[in-house]
Amino acid sequence: MQIAQVQVNDTIYSLAEGQPLQIKVGDVIKVYFSFKANIPERMTVNIQAALYRYTFGVLNRTPEATTKGTMTLESTGGVVRDYSTDIDITIMSGINADIYGLLVELPAYDLQAKIDDCLEVPKKQGLLDMIGPLLVLGLMMGMMAMISPMMKEGFE
Repeated sequence: MQIAQVQVNDTIYSLAEGQPLQIKVGDVIKVYFSFKANIPERMTVNIQAALYRYTFGVLNRTPEATTKGTMTLESTGGVVRDYSTDIDITIMSGINADIYGLLVELPAYDLQAKIDDCLEVPKKQGLLDMIGPLLVLGLMMGMMAMISPMMKEGFE
């Protein structure tokens, strides 16, 4: 099983481990994936896709970015065949700012594809983050206003 590409906001991307693509709350990630299988008769399989992080070496799916779906597979007549489809993951509010991996799996068949550290939810800028640089600049201007009269006195 392998993840081919993802689509976010009408743009298609190829993901690579360690090169995170920035996403945000409200984005819908369409994950295109494929796998090979020999299906004796028509069946419906469950698909699960999620963003994940490792905590103490354990893979933890992120509930704010997990989805489940199904796919109907036609019989292959005893031959291994390629199957491909897609599944959507909606990034819900409450997700933490961090770097995540992407996981797609067929749980009943122990098939999975994952890419570590490929999606990033950036930290939201708070009021202090936006005003902070202005405060520093204001303090510097205030100090210059205080020091400038002292410097003029020394040159008279």
